[in-house]
Amino acid sequence: MKTKRFFALMFVALLCSCDSYELIESVKYTFYIFRYTDEANKELIITVPDPFFDPNGTGTISGILNFPKRYRDEPYFFFGSERWEQNPEKYSFDICELATEEKLLALHDHYYTYFPYTGIRQSGEDVVRDGKWSDLCSTDPLTLPVVTSANSLYSEIRKFEIRTLEKLTKKKRDEMTIDDIEKAVNKVIDEGKLDKYSVKVNTFWASKR
Repeated sequence: MKTKRFFALMFVALLCSCDSYELIESVKYTFYIFRYTDEANKELIITVPDPFFDPNGTGTISGILNFPKRYRDEPYFFFGSERWEQNPEKYSFDICELATEEKLLALHDHYYTYFPYTGIRQSGEDVVRDGKWSDLCSTDPLTLPVVTSANSLYSEIRKFEIRTLEKLTKKKRDEMTIDDIEKAVNKVIDEGKLDKYSVKVNTFWASKR
């Protein structure tokens, strides 16, 4: 009897561990959309609170992550690290790009997402600096005063999980492009089904690169 009970418990444990793994993976592969409290907020510099430097080369001392830079003609999610490892220069960028290049993809009904510089928002600790993106090349953003939490820029933040995106786009996570996601999310917005397919959240967390 004890042997049967032991194997039964082991079987349950294995099932639970699989579910936990799936849950962890679903958190890694997420897609955020948001609305601003004021459209002028899109011009403001966002950084981490303090300087950081990643010895692996995936960060800068500016307080702004210079990776990843995503592309329309490639899968949105970095499935594994192969692309980064094989061509790091392609997927990183000079921080000065953020002064002149478009950082937002406009969706329907005044929603946005960060693209192609999707590392601009990394966590709930990000802050707004007293400066504009257009001035980024002529100043060290970490010398600018902190104005407020970056979360205060938005009137609404919504998260789409990977299984939902796979259902909506009819593509696997390592296949879907930003065009696939954009089309699917705009359709959800137009049909008034955001509450069905996404959830409101209070902040951003780094997604799979």
